[in-house]
Amino acid sequence: MISLAQYLKSDFDIKILYGEKEPDEKEARHLIKDEEGITFKKVPSLKKSISLFADIKAYRMLSKHIKDSGCDIVHTHGSKSGFLGRLAAYKNKVPCIVHTFHGHVFHSYYSSVTSWFIIKFERWMAGITTKIVAIGSEQQNELANIYKIAPPEKLATIYLGVDKCQFENNITDDLYSIRQRYNFPANTIAVGIIGRMVAIKNFDLFAEVAHKILTSHSGKMVKFFIVGDGEQKEKVQYQLEKLNIQWCTTKDYFPEAQIIFTSWIYSVSSILKELDIVMLTSRNEGTPLSLIEAQFCGKPVIATDAGGVRDTFIDNQSGFLIPQNDVEMFVEKLSLLVNDRSLREEMGKRAAVFAQSKFSKSAEVENTKQLYNDCKNPFHT
Repeated sequence: MISLAQYLKSDFDIKILYGEKEPDEKEARHLIKDEEGITFKKVPSLKKSISLFADIKAYRMLSKHIKDSGCDIVHTHGSKSGFLGRLAAYKNKVPCIVHTFHGHVFHSYYSSVTSWFIIKFERWMAGITTKIVAIGSEQQNELANIYKIAPPEKLATIYLGVDKCQFENNITDDLYSIRQRYNFPANTIAVGIIGRMVAIKNFDLFAEVAHKILTSHSGKMVKFFIVGDGEQKEKVQYQLEKLNIQWCTTKDYFPEAQIIFTSWIYSVSSILKELDIVMLTSRNEGTPLSLIEAQFCGKPVIATDAGGVRDTFIDNQSGFLIPQNDVEMFVEKLSLLVNDRSLREEMGKRAAVFAQSKFSKSAEVENTKQLYNDCKNPFHT
């Protein structure tokens, strides 16, 4: 979102209101700095977790900022901020209210009854929203046809854009050259999974697949990297121990460790360049940025068929799409990539071409400008 704002600031005056990160998340402080055309304001009471007192306080603060700024457009992202932000914009009679679904919680998060209420509520919220943005065609189909959140004419599809230059720069951090840092043998295959360690990411499947790969006796040296953090970290570590898989963190690394927990990394591109394969095991997804960024780095991907995942790569060309809960197929396809260097390289080349053509930053910027201008023209936010 911040990188998009950088490209829009010459056409719009932008104020970014952002909330407090959860304890297991990392705030991108290096990106949060006022400059010409962009100002930032933190709303500390705006959090993912539900708290009536904090949510009311966040709503009031959002409403005040929107009113004081005299906004022509309010564009919200995320579930909680999308709810409170749109309500505050509606109260203050903002002429154009836009909301982007980066994912949804219509299944696999809550009970069927709770999910039903969430769907009903989002349909009501769509009624006060000028335009709803899906970040992939699969997601747009879900919003319009499967869950019927809004009619097709109220939806727009704008694919995520990735700055190609961030993968071309020689960015270093504390994980620069993991192979040199830990003195891996030259033939070590590094497999990574990137994201929050929460239930929806299905690390049970990850552990089962990793166990089968590590005990397959293929003759290949394989190391798995978990890049991220989350509430289920200890649960995952316990599960690995039950499977007799040796794990460590980057601070207490030892050569026999088969799975390495890195926590959050300042520059994900630095470790993506070091990985051979990137995997994802989620039950539900929006449009996973980790798979897109991996392909920009020329890496093949393998992922479960969840939400908008199928929009992010070409099955059997730049990666493998696995049906939900099909452990054997996941292991089979990951084994193919682990054991065949030429396949990894060929898929990686196709992945880079595909990602650069479909997820260009310039297309995202132009489509967003057009969206704003179509809502109400002319606009100066």
